[in-house]
Amino acid sequence: MKKVLFTVLSLFILSCSSDDNDNNSETTINPDLVGTWVGATSSDDDATEVGVQTIIFNQDGTGSLSETYVLINETFVVNLTWYSDDTTIYGTLEGEQEDEQDQIGYVLSEENTMLQLTFPEGDTNDYVKLD
Repeated sequence: MKKVLFTVLSLFILSCSSDDNDNNSETTINPDLVGTWVGATSSDDDATEVGVQTIIFNQDGTGSLSETYVLINETFVVNLTWYSDDTTIYGTLEGEQEDEQDQIGYVLSEENTMLQLTFPEGDTNDYVKLD
């Protein structure tokens, strides 16, 4: 479960922002990302760690990341701040320093109902938009 939680938390804390963003005081938010996205999560190490991952992106640049593990009945939730460009989501988890942002690649389906995220370590995960 630690590996899965680490992977989830790495969504926003593994890589640091570049100096290019430091000089840009304006942030953008792709409105097609705003909403609730749900995907499956599992652990390579423990077959009982199967669950649902929910990411909420709010229009104001806030949101949350939660994982609920079905078989062991545990839920982890963390608030986040985010912004995006055409291909990347930049985010910081609550409690992390503002200058520690992760950069997650993304691709939206043509109808903006499916989201594929590519994490810094190269893993991908697919999500369906609920609203």
